[in-house]
Amino acid sequence: MSNDNSGGGCLLWFIDFLFRRHRRKKIEKYNLQSRGVEEYKSIAADTLFPSNTCTENIIISGGCQNERMPLCEQIIRNAYKANHPMVIIHTGNGVLENIITGNNFGVLVNNQNKMFDAFASFNFNEILQLVTDTCKSRYDIKPAGRYVLQVAYDLIINRGWKPYFSWFASCPYFKLSDTIADRLSKGLISQNDADRLNSLLLTGQSECPKIDTFFSDMKSQIDYISAQDPHKAGALSILSAIENNRIFCIDIKSSANTMLVELIVNSLIIAMNRGLDFSLLIDDIPFINNESLKNAVCQKSNHCNIILSKDLYALIGGKEDIFSALAGDADRTVLFAHSSNLSCEKWSKYLGEYEKIDVSHNQNSGWSQSSKWGYNTNSGQREALKREFKVRPDQINRLSKNEAVIYDKTTGSLIQTVIM
Repeated sequence: MSNDNSGGGCLLWFIDFLFRRHRRKKIEKYNLQSRGVEEYKSIAADTLFPSNTCTENIIISGGCQNERMPLCEQIIRNAYKANHPMVIIHTGNGVLENIITGNNFGVLVNNQNKMFDAFASFNFNEILQLVTDTCKSRYDIKPAGRYVLQVAYDLIINRGWKPYFSWFASCPYFKLSDTIADRLSKGLISQNDADRLNSLLLTGQSECPKIDTFFSDMKSQIDYISAQDPHKAGALSILSAIENNRIFCIDIKSSANTMLVELIVNSLIIAMNRGLDFSLLIDDIPFINNESLKNAVCQKSNHCNIILSKDLYALIGGKEDIFSALAGDADRTVLFAHSSNLSCEKWSKYLGEYEKIDVSHNQNSGWSQSSKWGYNTNSGQREALKREFKVRPDQINRLSKNEAVIYDKTTGSLIQTVIM
């Protein structure tokens, strides 16, 4: 009799075990599908970033430079093959510079290769816009300043020169009347031209000190990359590089070089206003003290932003509006390991949540003489739907070397893999 009871109890236990295992597998499958994170052993950089991605908004955040740079190289390679203009700004990233020079991708501008002229290819009104909009509050050049710049511009053109920055920077603004008189005495300009230039100078002379100071300060900040003879050097500006579909890489040395940063940004804005397509690649440059840089990357236009950083959220100073704008516009986001818990939480929220079936157990079972079958089971399984992050903050924090979470907004795909 006891053997029969024992056999019946075992049967019930086995049926209960099979049912619970089947149900557990169904729940696991549902949770896996609901979470929507595909896992691959590895993915090559060129598979992750095919040719069209050079015209996408891309964020690469976290990890070390050696993890980010292979992806950076692939994106630049795509732009080079597509003849797509790209402006790259960085602060002393030698690895990035070697990518440019080693592959002959484009023009490298640093203190060893002075190929920059701020005004190349700009017309007068655009030069005026650059001067008056760069560090506007510091110099406060009034509208009358345009007349002084017009005199300088006309005298440069009269000499048969192109209106390069270096000529404006060396212009004797306090002695422009003497220059006009000298040109007149040599028969190089007419009396009517001299009268017109003197009239313009008289109208704007109150702004001469500000303009002279502006060019003096700007020259001192960009002299390390500025071509001394731009015509012979074949110097490029931001605008001329974009117009000629070049990849233009500039070492700004430090994010504290606010005049240079603003000059670059204002040049980019003029390119945007012209309706030119280009990509802006920013390598780990803080936005905290660069309001103009923030405005440029957040401005809607034909351009694309590619931002690389060891921690984007820290890079923008934790400013929610900038994070929302950048992350919201990103077509593709690659996240390596982050050490900051706050950043991990921010990215976890960005990647979203899913509806998970959460199972809790309450089971009391065993052999009992009072049971008809000898085995008594009183098991309870409570199932409830709960919201959970698709990728938890601790998972982002614990990503191994070269392991990344990749989100593609266009397809909605979310994958976790090792990038080769």
